[in-house]
Amino acid sequence: MSRSRRGLRANVVAAFAAGALLISLILAFSTYFSARHYLIAQRERNALQQAYIDAALVKERLRTNGVNVAEVLSEIAQPSRTTVFVHQDGQWYSSDLTTEVHDATSDVASSVRAGDVALTWTDTGDRPNIVVGIPLEGVDADYYEVTYAKELSETLDTMGYALAISAAVTTIAGGVLGWYAARRVLRPLSQVALAAARISAGELDTRVEATDDPDLATLTGSFNTMVDTVVERLDHDARFAADVSHELRTPVATLTTSLGVLQGDKHLSPSSATAVELMAGELERFRGALEDLIALGRLDAGVRESEWEVLRVSALVAATLTENDLDHIDVVVDVPDDLEVYGDRLQLHRALANLVRNADSHGGGLTSVRAAARRGRAEIHVEDSGPGVPVEAREHIFDRFARLGARGATTGSGLGLSIVARTAQLHDGSVWCRDADSGGADFVLSLPLAPTARTSAGREVT
Repeated sequence: MSRSRRGLRANVVAAFAAGALLISLILAFSTYFSARHYLIAQRERNALQQAYIDAALVKERLRTNGVNVAEVLSEIAQPSRTTVFVHQDGQWYSSDLTTEVHDATSDVASSVRAGDVALTWTDTGDRPNIVVGIPLEGVDADYYEVTYAKELSETLDTMGYALAISAAVTTIAGGVLGWYAARRVLRPLSQVALAAARISAGELDTRVEATDDPDLATLTGSFNTMVDTVVERLDHDARFAADVSHELRTPVATLTTSLGVLQGDKHLSPSSATAVELMAGELERFRGALEDLIALGRLDAGVRESEWEVLRVSALVAATLTENDLDHIDVVVDVPDDLEVYGDRLQLHRALANLVRNADSHGGGLTSVRAAARRGRAEIHVEDSGPGVPVEAREHIFDRFARLGARGATTGSGLGLSIVARTAQLHDGSVWCRDADSGGADFVLSLPLAPTARTSAGREVT
């Protein structure tokens, strides 16, 4: 299974977030260790100075005759969180009876016994301690101060938490900045994609807005130029097809008239009469295809065949059935009288007629025409009694010159349903095919309701 790849926007956001995280970590670590080194050095210096002062006091008092170590330690006002130890004549003396001597002073005792001043850090009792050892020359004793560096530990912990939170906030800010930058950078591409989608939907007048950015002006300018070229080519092809179709009308009319004369000639031999009938049938088929091509060319060019007006769907359906001589057969008609749409009467009439003729000629016979309002649209259902349309062919059946087996393999131009689709598109509507409740095909023409009909939203089917 192939893994989904991240898009450009996600990559930009990830890059900004990773960069912000790396920079914040570098700054956090450098700040933390620099401050830690400074604070520890300062704390050691203070501890050493205090120990020298206290050791000098103890040494001076021990030189006084009649004063023992215990009395001296009781007289010293040692700093808070500090324990004093004195080792003399093989015996340990402490200002805090709860602290074990060897745990606190074992790391520096050997150096002090050798006559050196020593300082170290220990973790006795799971807490950081500064241990200072000073030999007391002249009194044959060693002096130790063990200070619990609680304030230093809390300061370093607080600074570490603050730097970690700052790194997290910086990373999030980097991601947000990356998202904003990606949005700014990809906005022209989004506009191009949106314009391309609208153009593919038939809005050929769509263009990308010009920009003052010199790096993006080339992209937008090239896209707009390309669209202008394509539209110009499409217009040229549409005009050419319309001109050809229009020019063919005259000879087709002449041929139709001539064949009508020949069909009325009683002196033709049976074989000649059969040939004339075949020619008449093919000529009628050609004339129908020609009329469809002309209508499709007008739709592609956006030419209005009549002024747009508010149209009653029931009147359109009745006129269509009457024109195609289907109003006298058993066809179920269920169209509300107050259902109205807004559009070109001739174009909508032709689209509805194509659906009705398609059902009658290629769908086994028209069975019903129903209409209802649904979510601000009028849905006109044209059902037949045929075998239906396979699911895989329902999308392509509205393509130009598309035919589906018995639904038009021998008759028709294959343009009727494409005219319906193009008409619906020009009226901001749509058309699709589905299975009818009776088993045949149900072609649904959806059109926006007229403004006056939309006020009756309470009557719509939702």
